[in-house]
Amino acid sequence: MIRIKNNDDHHASISTFTILTYNCLASNLAEPKYFPQTDPTHLDFSYRSKLFEHELQLFNADIVCLQEIHQDNYHQWLSPFLFQLGYDEGTFAKRGGIKAKDGVVIFFKRDKFKLITQHRLDYFDSAQIQFPTEASLATYNVALFCLLQIQNNKTNVSNEEEQQIWICNTHLNWNHTLPATQFFQIRTLINELTRLNKETCNKPFVIVGDFNSTHDSVVHDYIRNGFLTDTADYYSKLYQIYLPLFDSDSTKTRKYLTESHMYKNVMESAYNKNTFLMPFTRRVTDNFCGTIDYIYYQRDRMCSRQLLNVLQNDGERAMHDDFTLPNSQHPSDHLPLMAELDLLPLSTENDNTNK
Repeated sequence: MIRIKNNDDHHASISTFTILTYNCLASNLAEPKYFPQTDPTHLDFSYRSKLFEHELQLFNADIVCLQEIHQDNYHQWLSPFLFQLGYDEGTFAKRGGIKAKDGVVIFFKRDKFKLITQHRLDYFDSAQIQFPTEASLATYNVALFCLLQIQNNKTNVSNEEEQQIWICNTHLNWNHTLPATQFFQIRTLINELTRLNKETCNKPFVIVGDFNSTHDSVVHDYIRNGFLTDTADYYSKLYQIYLPLFDSDSTKTRKYLTESHMYKNVMESAYNKNTFLMPFTRRVTDNFCGTIDYIYYQRDRMCSRQLLNVLQNDGERAMHDDFTLPNSQHPSDHLPLMAELDLLPLSTENDNTNK
């Protein structure tokens, strides 16, 4: 783990926990035709599962959030394996659609957390309800929310509700050429978190997952800034798609696209230019190389202490042109991210959610 420089070690902390996010490449998708540069032996799930087991034991994260977990692998392998390591039985949210076999999962250490409630968000259903005439918005992607109670005997906090956090794990649509779809999904996710948090008195949160979006995309513009600017390169494309959905009402369309979300200016990416940037989180030779996986946290209630660099042992090899994922040491086409976070007490000084 990489220690965050200039981190204030003197702040009051309710608790410290680690959270892992990892797209594990569903076993039914790990086909040689998709990964021609990878040795077929390294795509076999019997080989990859052993590497996953080694990594999960090594990381020993308090909260484990995974994407692209095949439903059979979840029930027959992953849940029993992690249970032996001290995790709960896990919560699984399968993607919608008849053909989909995979989904997202959240596990947590039984001795550190207790599940208060859980909620599944289906982006397809949300799109069908809000914009039934626009098929491009209705894709089979999902998000999973879990409200966790920290069970930490060392804490001096008397208010148990102050020790509750929302964990959200999501997998957004893969097609970056459909910014309207990706915007709809991240907007829907933030709105759903807002709704859930109104019911639970504004608990701090962490949002992780495979966003299928680079740092300069509409998704992260919306997350970081809290709204979209009408001068952004992608704005006109979004406007053209959403305008007919609002009966050509430009005022309603602009409001939908540019209104601020509740968490404007309070969401921080754990991996950033001031902490540490991974060179990439997904790399398939001759296909794609970039960062599309993220850990976002509410920075007025949390701060990062350490970050995982899973490429540390690869050295310069990871920068070579022929370095591709998966390979003999990395079992997925994505790399895992993990952050150690401090949960800070609620106070008038750091309660900036609505500001």
